[in-house]
Amino acid sequence: MTGDRSDEPSETDVEGAWFGGHRVGAIRAGIARLIAGQWYFPLAVEELTPDTGRQSRRRLATVVGVCALLGTVLYWWWPGITGSTNVDSEPAVLVVGNGQLSRSEEAVLRRLREEGYSAAWASTVSTWCDVSGVLTEGNPAPTRAVVMHIAPTTEQCDDPAVVASDIRASIGELGVRALVVVGLEEGDRIDPVVEILIDSGLVEVDPSSLIGTPGEVDVRTDCLWWDDCIFEGTNPGYVIARDDDGLTVAGQQRVARLIVATVQ
Repeated sequence: MTGDRSDEPSETDVEGAWFGGHRVGAIRAGIARLIAGQWYFPLAVEELTPDTGRQSRRRLATVVGVCALLGTVLYWWWPGITGSTNVDSEPAVLVVGNGQLSRSEEAVLRRLREEGYSAAWASTVSTWCDVSGVLTEGNPAPTRAVVMHIAPTTEQCDDPAVVASDIRASIGELGVRALVVVGLEEGDRIDPVVEILIDSGLVEVDPSSLIGTPGEVDVRTDCLWWDDCIFEGTNPGYVIARDDDGLTVAGQQRVARLIVATVQ
């Protein structure tokens, strides 16, 4: 006897049920894998976020900024780094002078070294005739610049043209830049040797605008940003660049800064 088979599932129903279950299982497996990936591999998931590009650009900007900073520091100190290995015998800058310039020796040398220049001082000179001998000896022998100042005297050690020619020849052998400092004491600007040297192309360094003329003593001058100012209820304060003995500490610092700025 044949029974009613309407309640039995057809082949289509069985196939659909099987595929439907398979799809559900696949979805569940996919969710499980996604959760597992987020739990065990958070960095891999983070790298796929939209913020990755912005983070990469920030890192690149940071690297570029650090490289620029290192380059600036290297440029700043390069004169000292590339200078002679023996800074006593071959300094970057040699200062040859007496008078008020020698009074500023500490300030000038310190400022030069702060800017990365090795420096030496030849203070055994008394006249312009001694300068070429110091330069010709080559000990020390500067590699970048010579700074010169000689206090004027009433006596001429030799013909000014000959003296100036000898100095220029010595500087030419060294192959360095030459600076002549004037305006430190009475008459130094009109010294015959100085006039010939400046006319021949040597660089003139005149700090008169910063320290006043040699005859201006105990004059209050407005502060500049680097000065150790005196404040007496005034703003922005003042300094005195010259007193009865010559250049004060403030005056020496101003001379030093102008010399170093010209060397650069």
